[in-house]
Amino acid sequence: MLSSFFIGYLLTQVVGGKLADRYGGKVVLGFGVLVWSLFTLVAPPAAALGIAVLIVARIVMGMGEAVTFPAIYALYARWIPVRERSRSAGFSNSGIPLGTVFALLATPVIVAAWGWEWVFYLFGGVGFIWCAVWYFASHRAPACNPVSARRNWT
Repeated sequence: MLSSFFIGYLLTQVVGGKLADRYGGKVVLGFGVLVWSLFTLVAPPAAALGIAVLIVARIVMGMGEAVTFPAIYALYARWIPVRERSRSAGFSNSGIPLGTVFALLATPVIVAAWGWEWVFYLFGGVGFIWCAVWYFASHRAPACNPVSARRNWT
């Protein structure tokens, strides 16, 4: 079951980079999180329908997550001044293990309190909330953001 996620993840890494180049990191990252969130929410009903349906849901979930890193690097290229990119990428990428640790600590608590299905419902729901905030609070490029439009990006 775990490997089915990584099949989807492997399939769309390069595609994610091409999409981020064409449409921008904001759009691709938002769409990827939206797909991941949707297929996280449908994982429990998919499991009830059978192993094949769950495997397909996990593959599509992996495809949604796979575009994350290409989109983030496209955002770095567009938003972070050249002299600050390495430090910024290191700082933001160091948060990834913190999310993993949080999920590993929160999951057993959620399972014990409400059952395994709620891990998927809660994490998927948080993903949808993140998408809404991302859509309204982020900008496609620094020139579109009134606060950062005045900054020198070279």
